[in-house]
Amino acid sequence: MVDNIDWVIIDRFGKNIGAIGFIGEKAAVVAAFYDDYDANKNGSVSAAEWIIGKISPLSVKGMNVVEVAMQARFEEKVFLRDDTFNPMAMNLFTNFARNLVADGIYAAYFSRGVSTVAGPIAGRIASNVVAQFAIRRGMEAAVKAAYDAAMK
Repeated sequence: MVDNIDWVIIDRFGKNIGAIGFIGEKAAVVAAFYDDYDANKNGSVSAAEWIIGKISPLSVKGMNVVEVAMQARFEEKVFLRDDTFNPMAMNLFTNFARNLVADGIYAAYFSRGVSTVAGPIAGRIASNVVAQFAIRRGMEAAVKAAYDAAMK
């Protein structure tokens, strides 16, 4: 069993953004140093960054790991050590992009329709504004989950 991971630090524009962990001569781990919601990469997620990340119709989950992998393709310490890393990085990017496209299609074509239908239904079920909001959001989340499951 290997008990030692050799890390290669990846930087972009002079800032360390993540690391690639090697076991032997194979890249085994891609780690990002910043949270996906940390848009300016200052080390903390502000309230504005968190809110924008949460309300955005496009998911940012995994964005920084993909950025580290894509930047690592150009690092000599990575591509000379593991020649299979470039296809792996491209696969990570493709999967991330596929999820963005699916999120965009949902936001453009389904989201408004679901909100339009869920509002009156919630109004008939509950009279409290907070309860109506919770019902509407629950219905939207259920439709989004069904859409995500169908897209996989």
